[in-house]
Amino acid sequence: MIKQLLICLFIMITSGAYAQSLQEVITFIKNNPQKASIVLTENDKTLLNFNGNQLMPLASAAKTIIAIEFANQVEAKKLDPQQNVPVSELNKYYIPFTDGGAHIEWLKSIRKKAGDDVSLLQIAQGMIRFSSNANTEYLEDLLGLENINRNIKTLKLSQHSPYYYFTAGALMTCLKPEKIDEQTWTAQLKAMPMNEYRKRSEINHLKLKADPEFIKTFSFKNLSSKLQKIWSDRLVASTAADYERIMQKINSRHYFSTGVQDILDQVMEWPMTNPGNQAVFKHLGQKGGSTAFILTDAFYVTNKKDFKLSCAFFFNNLTENEKLMIERNFGMFEASIITDDAFRQQLISALK
Repeated sequence: MIKQLLICLFIMITSGAYAQSLQEVITFIKNNPQKASIVLTENDKTLLNFNGNQLMPLASAAKTIIAIEFANQVEAKKLDPQQNVPVSELNKYYIPFTDGGAHIEWLKSIRKKAGDDVSLLQIAQGMIRFSSNANTEYLEDLLGLENINRNIKTLKLSQHSPYYYFTAGALMTCLKPEKIDEQTWTAQLKAMPMNEYRKRSEINHLKLKADPEFIKTFSFKNLSSKLQKIWSDRLVASTAADYERIMQKINSRHYFSTGVQDILDQVMEWPMTNPGNQAVFKHLGQKGGSTAFILTDAFYVTNKKDFKLSCAFFFNNLTENEKLMIERNFGMFEASIITDDAFRQQLISALK
């Protein structure tokens, strides 16, 4: 899980050390077009599209569309955002140590424990801000995958693959039959058609929902790097161009109805809880994601002068060292895009 950004506006982003680090990211993007894509729009004008139509796995950035469907159903009065749900219902889908501590950190942030209740709105907020996979799985079940997938067509996303269950998908790769070795299981998973993979994930989801003991079948010893890579490669996929457009739609304030927009603001704009951001921005929303091989990010901003910016940048098939380098510079890279016009021009010029 990416440690989500709370922009610190007083950072000296133009210092030599930072400039060198940011140049390292730009150089990596330029030299690795198969591993990187970025799309940047200012005031509805796209100024940078570097491999923006390249299909890439989204990791948790995909949760944005689940948030949109949540807002749709709240506005349609199908859901009450203040309806309470026992934390125990969410915990059916929680696999310890598989989400970077996201689920536990979310519960701590709202001072809830296993015997408590939480509202649907809090669940959606935990899915986006903390990237809880358990919350995501619960909302996928509540909202319905068919309804979530309908948004792909409604939002006119040209290459987005269908949604399936997050936690159940992680379980999919580690449930190796006892009678076969890992090499054989790896080959079977790679050869498995995606439709069958999604169906098996749905079966796992139903088992998680009905049988509290089933989740105990997950074991890290059964999830080698090779199996993690298969899971990562088969995550829901789309393009940086599609996710920049989603950010642009939310940021426009006129694409979605007032009711939907209000819920999206409460869910997506978690960075606006920071007083420093409130002093500079009217709106700031963000959702990213990661695996051992992926880093994705999509965000939007409107400042106090009504300047609008939306951006998505995706990385995939990263080596361990490449991922560490990008993670080290991740927050500064995003903050520089948002706050530094000179850096944006440098980025655009380098990647044209």
